[in-house]
Amino acid sequence: MTCIDVETRSGMTGIESWPLELSSFDSVRSFVDNFEAKGCTANVLIANAGMSTTKYAKTPDGYETTFQVNYLSTALLSILMLPHLIKMGTPERASRLVIVSSEVHYIANRLKGADKWPSIIETINDEAYCTSSVMMNRYPLSKLLEVMFIRELSSRLPTPTLVAVSAVNPGFCHSRLSREIESNPILKFAVSTYKGLLARTTEMGSRTLVHAGIEPGERERHGHYLSSCEVAEESDYALSAEGREVSKRLWHETLKVLGDIDPRVNTIVSEHLTQDIV
Repeated sequence: MTCIDVETRSGMTGIESWPLELSSFDSVRSFVDNFEAKGCTANVLIANAGMSTTKYAKTPDGYETTFQVNYLSTALLSILMLPHLIKMGTPERASRLVIVSSEVHYIANRLKGADKWPSIIETINDEAYCTSSVMMNRYPLSKLLEVMFIRELSSRLPTPTLVAVSAVNPGFCHSRLSREIESNPILKFAVSTYKGLLARTTEMGSRTLVHAGIEPGERERHGHYLSSCEVAEESDYALSAEGREVSKRLWHETLKVLGDIDPRVNTIVSEHLTQDIV
């Protein structure tokens, strides 16, 4: 589910809750269709939905569930909403697109040599690639892909940008994200103890998202990974020469996949983003 502020004719604001199921591309498209049909406007989009599982399973769209929910559908939603965010941005105050990433992107692995793969997306999605060890690292990998997406998107927005984009680490928080691991009684005790000692409250973690969504200085944070409400360095892999090449290839492969899902993606990219110099 997702909540949006809606301004009524009387000038009062309320909250509407609309279904948004990221394991379904059609649900994402329907959400945007509904947004446009109602004539809504938006100057902040916080993409917070995500999941963590170690079990390989495909969505009805044919993609591994974590990969689609955390990355592909989040990217689709972000691009389809981009024109609306741009429309509400001004030279004095940019709109905000915030994708919730994580510090665990630092430990993401199994992308070594991905710049030589015939297709990064097809390989990541392939069940043969998704061994038990890979699935244990699936959530961190999805968070790395989000950091790369934000970097590529930001580099293609005009300067000065009318929409500032960032990837935010809310920190280790109390949530239901670890519910699959906690289904094991022994692991539940270990995770509960760890959370009790180190985890932030959900409300405290949410402050990092609100900060990125409303705090002035958005253009200084544009295109960056944020942690504890400050710009932080991305992972060594993301900053490496190979990581940057993988990031660019992933961007183009992502646009191809999303453009086939919804033709509006190609129109938005051509109208609002700069093209790579060949």
